[in-house]
Amino acid sequence: MNAYKTISKDINTEIEPIKKSRFIAYAFHIENEQEALDSITNIKEKHSDANHHCWAYALIKDNKFRFSDDGEPSGSAGKPILSHIQGNGLLNTLVVVVRYFGGTKLGVGGLIRAYGHAAKEVLESASIIAVEPNCSIQVIYRYNETASIDIVLKHFNANILSQEYSEMIQLVVEISASDKLSFLEELKSVTKGRVEFKVFEKD
Repeated sequence: MNAYKTISKDINTEIEPIKKSRFIAYAFHIENEQEALDSITNIKEKHSDANHHCWAYALIKDNKFRFSDDGEPSGSAGKPILSHIQGNGLLNTLVVVVRYFGGTKLGVGGLIRAYGHAAKEVLESASIIAVEPNCSIQVIYRYNETASIDIVLKHFNANILSQEYSEMIQLVVEISASDKLSFLEELKSVTKGRVEFKVFEKD
């Protein structure tokens, strides 16, 4: 899994009213689909008096994306929001655009431009960062391998998540996903193969 771009923190903006309709855009960093759905629910509760709560998100897992027009004409809201998320190369990102109807219909073309503009503005206001995914690995080894294992852990800046000492030492460590193969090869090398491990893939 390679590094990907996302937003560093949640943010919201409101564009200039269009024919008295208000468009308020929210952008969120999300880790999974449930976080996206929870954020959408929160926005709907916050703006319960709004006419539409349109959204789109893109996730790194399975390269999954979804969008909703929430009552607007098909293709006029969710798709233009998603196009700006994907156009910025963002993953694990959700954008929700809330509309308060101003009394004048904008037409499909006008809605596409309005929702797209709102999404564009909030993403341009966001701080975009590159994220290096991590993976968790369980490592099981003998006590006499401790010194060698410790050197490898330090070399790869491994973060120890848990440790258990019984007949063998069992650690669960977190490292950069891009280092996974090198890390496992180094473990096997310094212990001459006398190490067990299990890789936990993140959802």
